[in-house]
Amino acid sequence: MYVNLTPKQMVRLNLALAMLFICIGVYSLQSDSLPISSFTGFIFAIGFMVQAYRSTEKFAAKTALSKTLTATGSSLTVKQVYYGDKEATLELSRITQLKVADNYLAVILDGNGQGYDFQIKGKAEAITNRLNEILPKELLKNSPIKQV
Repeated sequence: MYVNLTPKQMVRLNLALAMLFICIGVYSLQSDSLPISSFTGFIFAIGFMVQAYRSTEKFAAKTALSKTLTATGSSLTVKQVYYGDKEATLELSRITQLKVADNYLAVILDGNGQGYDFQIKGKAEAITNRLNEILPKELLKNSPIKQV
């Protein structure tokens, strides 16, 4: 089921669920009547707090494709902020293949099957559109973007 909520509503929902599971964890520390352990309640609470952060507008702005995929005249810069802050700058002349999927970009260098895998936030179509916007047309002729 897809929930169509605004980012503020998602933050509030996730924080409310986190508070509920914190209460369940504290209650299960006090009582043995619950079938779940207090550890489980606290783990779920942490998960909902992380999801609340990932639902914020600040995180969405930080992981926007316009900020994670940029290109200059001779290089492509990919900032991977979805699973940690990592940045890689790749020479456009070395790129031989681009593979795109939902939340994923693979860049193969020098035609040898080796390259980089990036976890970036976005649907495959949005990532493909962004790459088509920023990469030179001659590069896209020689190494087309493949969706996997």
